[in-house]
Amino acid sequence: MSDQDWQELQKLRSEYPAALAEIKRLQALVEQLATHMEESLKANEELRKLLTDLQAKLDTLVVQQKKRNRRDYGKKTERYNPRPALQDDVRDAAVSSARIRDKARLDQINGLPEAIKSYAVPDNERQCPECGAEKVKIGDEISYQLERLVGTMKRLRHVQEVLACPKCRGNVVVAPKPEPPFPKSTAAPGLLSHVIVSKYTDFSPLYRLERIYRREGAPIPRSTLSDWILSGSLTLEPLYDLQVKRVFQSKVIGTDDTTVKIQDREIDKNIRKGKMTPYIGDKNNPYNIFDFSPNESFERNKKMFKGYTGFVQCDAAGGFDAIFDDGSCIEVGCNAHSRRKYFECQVVSPKNAEEILQIYRDIYNVERRAHEDGVSADKLLRMRQTESKPLFDGLQEKLLKMQVAELPQSPMAKAINYTLNHWTALTRYLDDPDLAIDNNITERAVKEFVLGRKNFLFVGSDAGGKAAAICLSILSSAKRNDVEPWAYLKDIFSRINNARTTDLDQFLPDVWLKSQKSQVDSS
Repeated sequence: MSDQDWQELQKLRSEYPAALAEIKRLQALVEQLATHMEESLKANEELRKLLTDLQAKLDTLVVQQKKRNRRDYGKKTERYNPRPALQDDVRDAAVSSARIRDKARLDQINGLPEAIKSYAVPDNERQCPECGAEKVKIGDEISYQLERLVGTMKRLRHVQEVLACPKCRGNVVVAPKPEPPFPKSTAAPGLLSHVIVSKYTDFSPLYRLERIYRREGAPIPRSTLSDWILSGSLTLEPLYDLQVKRVFQSKVIGTDDTTVKIQDREIDKNIRKGKMTPYIGDKNNPYNIFDFSPNESFERNKKMFKGYTGFVQCDAAGGFDAIFDDGSCIEVGCNAHSRRKYFECQVVSPKNAEEILQIYRDIYNVERRAHEDGVSADKLLRMRQTESKPLFDGLQEKLLKMQVAELPQSPMAKAINYTLNHWTALTRYLDDPDLAIDNNITERAVKEFVLGRKNFLFVGSDAGGKAAAICLSILSSAKRNDVEPWAYLKDIFSRINNARTTDLDQFLPDVWLKSQKSQVDSS
């Protein structure tokens, strides 16, 4: 080895420890950078999840704000019409339908009792101003007005003849008189009916009725009006029980519920919450009944459906699931609830929501055409199978694709999950013409109570809640059968106390209406 090579080797040996130390330093630096990168990636993933959650929460808040604005300031309708300009045939159909409704209203007005008021020409105008000849009648000019006769109070004095034998000084008989609506009632059937109809059909609270009656010369305290309603509901209870029995003979029952405040002086704030639950019978049992519950538990709902083996149409509220646990009741879903969720999502997912709404629009058009044409049950079933079912198949396919792309907690994802999770119940109506596409009939019945609740705010006791349920049931069933509520209730209070239990069928609104029409036809 030459001296030069030896020197080079010694130099490399002297530099080796430093190089080795540098390598270790660089390796440590690489490991440190790898650790920092891993931590950064992990933090980035956490930030991405946080951003996803924040976006979902923001979408939810936007939807809630949109719903609140619509509730407070906007239109209540959920109509979706991407093409607002009507086509000629659609416009003609709408005009024709409006004319039919106008004619029906005019026919009803023309059927009102008529009072004739005649007006003669004044004497100073009966002679011709030019020749002085006496003018002759050439016709009448006829015009019409609607007038309302203000209700008046009158005191009924019942005078019952009393006879006795003058010889025996006994055998006293008293002429019979109609039974009052309830024992010792100072309210005649017509007045009691007006109180109940005013509160539960016209939604007038009792303090307003008190003022109205005072103006008519009869100062009746609110406490007395309340007692009348409670006593009147006890008179109506056998008819209510009959309607309950008939409703639960239905093939399909619609149900929903809403809360009601109950005055209770034994608890804090003197108010607790209960429920008012409607049960809607089918076309063979056309009655609407309401059931009052002193709390918000679903135990009473389960008790009402005990022994029932038919279809139950309701929304997907958690409590209603207990009705279907034992398999005796078959669930039918509400497509209006499903559709509403996409309607509310238009603000955050306009494209996807509008695609779904368009499909629902086509589905509902099938039902609308069937209703307008008055098709038979067999034809309705064929229309649902041939037209609606393919639309639902396309809807399901589209929802499954959208579900993958949506954020899990977004309003759109929640709407999609609702529809897919209840798919069987939502599409069950396709296989049975007796089932409805949605539960809107029941929701409209709930609104009858909700409108009244906005006026009277709460019920005074559990007994008052039950009385409200009975009165609402009788009047809602009358409305469903196109029965004038005051005349119907007045006739019930006039005759029901003399009727046997087996004869209560005559007071069911559809039976009562037929008997009234037959009496008119025979006279």
